[in-house]
Amino acid sequence: MKHSPPFRRTAAALLAAALLAALAPAATARTATVTILCTSDLHGSVRATPGRYLDHNDGSLLQVATLVKRVRAETPNVLLLDAGDIFQGTAESLLSGGEAMSIPMNALGYSAFAVGNHEFDWGVEEAGRLLSLLDATPLAANLLRSPGSPRAFDRVQPWTVRTVDGIRVGIVGLTNPNLNQWFRDMAPAGLRAGDSRTALERCLPGLRRENPQILVLLAHQTLQAKDDAANEINAVGARFGEFDLALGGHVHHVVRGARAGLVDYAQSGSGGTGLLRADIDYDTVARRATAKRFEWIPVTPDVPEDPELRAAVAPLLDRTDREMATVLGRTERPLSAPLAAPGLSPVQQLFCRAVAAATGAEVVLHGVFSAASVPAGPVTIADTWRLVPYENTIGVAELSPAEIREILEESVPFLGTVRALGAWGLSCEIHTYAPPGERVRNLRWADGTPLHGRRRIRVALNSYHLAGGGGRFPRLAELAAQPRACLAMHPQSMREMVAAYIRANSPLDIPPGTTTTVIRSAPKKWARKPAP
Repeated sequence: MKHSPPFRRTAAALLAAALLAALAPAATARTATVTILCTSDLHGSVRATPGRYLDHNDGSLLQVATLVKRVRAETPNVLLLDAGDIFQGTAESLLSGGEAMSIPMNALGYSAFAVGNHEFDWGVEEAGRLLSLLDATPLAANLLRSPGSPRAFDRVQPWTVRTVDGIRVGIVGLTNPNLNQWFRDMAPAGLRAGDSRTALERCLPGLRRENPQILVLLAHQTLQAKDDAANEINAVGARFGEFDLALGGHVHHVVRGARAGLVDYAQSGSGGTGLLRADIDYDTVARRATAKRFEWIPVTPDVPEDPELRAAVAPLLDRTDREMATVLGRTERPLSAPLAAPGLSPVQQLFCRAVAAATGAEVVLHGVFSAASVPAGPVTIADTWRLVPYENTIGVAELSPAEIREILEESVPFLGTVRALGAWGLSCEIHTYAPPGERVRNLRWADGTPLHGRRRIRVALNSYHLAGGGGRFPRLAELAAQPRACLAMHPQSMREMVAAYIRANSPLDIPPGTTTTVIRSAPKKWARKPAP
């Protein structure tokens, strides 16, 4: 009997398999469409409250809920995600301990969310509690933990897998890599944000073993022209082309689909002003995504709040309204904060007086948070929220005049912005034309008395700046952290200090004025006139 050579048998088998595949029923091959909905930077905006807060007032989670339900009525194959910064930003969320946000989000069935930087605004311990309020999986592959870090962060995972219409969707999360420059209490708690690329290299092999068919990156970072310390999307997109989609946040704008290196990127805006929709077609035979479509669905005035969810949080909202309407006192003059002024504006003076009264500091170095102002007349708790929108605290450090001068030097590039520091309790000249290190001159007490060069002065500083101000004030953070500075943090929030000062000193009468003189051109040298 003749036998075919081995290679002929192999070729015949392959041909037969190909014919069988060609004749197989077409039903074995299909294209599945997975719809991903994403919110980001909700910042406590459970309802629309135009004009009440500094930002995040025009949309609402309750209206977004209506949009989510409309999409689900159209297609059942929906995955709902959030890119972080969920809780901080409104009294509704703060006074309810986060429940004003967690109740509707749990009812809507969010699957996962990226851990945002503002999740830590109320402290590490409170951040852990807030994460536990949500049924969704918190994701942050680059949130690194040391032994002894809070157990609440056991819930934070690098990735998760969800199945939608039979398609396995892998979701990898990243928090903001600049957390360490914003929050001083993270390192003592054993938490640290790491590099995004290193974190992905570490976690992706484990996710690949779960055989995801669609791969999504969910990051509390944004795509911009050039990466910086807080946003590494360009670097990630250039390195990890296996992601079918990257969804971001942090900077509050809408991106309806862009290219980040090898990856498609989208972003959903902020404050519940809309919903990002991404439809991904997946070919089960080719085993890849074949088409992607992006749409931003805005929350327009005609979009109603979801009635069931509104009823669920109504008691929390009613309590907030009563609290915000509380009158603390009155001001005889408007409290304004013109950014063009060198400092101290009336709002800065209010801040500094309140901080000094609460801490006993001799000097306060502080700016403003916005150009928001309060007219003459009654001052309510709602007014303090517009002036102080963040949950910052205050620390007092013992610094020398030379060290204070260094801090003010670091602030000079931010003149005319909310970043600039005013010096309450001191007077000085800022020579903007001079080279760095020589711009702050004639530093004295506010009454003009010279400072003793070796005397250490009790200086109050905001917790944001004490952590480095997002990398803008590294020298300030270094000086305050040295042992001889004896830094002491105060438990009250900045907003609480301001409210207490208004109560105790009403009516306020703070005139415009400053102890800082800005000199923008070099003085002309005095020339001796020739003798007659």
